[in-house]
Amino acid sequence: MTRVRTASGFDRTRRHALLACATALGAFALQSDEDDLLYDRVHRRLNNDRSLRIRDLKVEVRDGVVTIDGIVRSEKLKRKATRTASIKGVERVVNRLAVGA
Repeated sequence: MTRVRTASGFDRTRRHALLACATALGAFALQSDEDDLLYDRVHRRLNNDRSLRIRDLKVEVRDGVVTIDGIVRSEKLKRKATRTASIKGVERVVNRLAVGA
């Protein structure tokens, strides 16, 4: 007797998991060289500003949109991070910084 695998149960779940992984890897691979260059430039600018403490910040760039996450010491530094990240080629800055100690 030959066993036939169906697209149900575990096989379907495994197939969906593989598809999700492939989709995520594809999206990562499609990140443009321009986004990589923007990331390098924004990260360098933020890193060169001692008041922003880059080790407390996370920077992501996707399709020209810069997202900054992390913690800064004041609202003034939060605004400064947005200005610092707003360079030529950046479409928009999403500032998700929290103000804390």
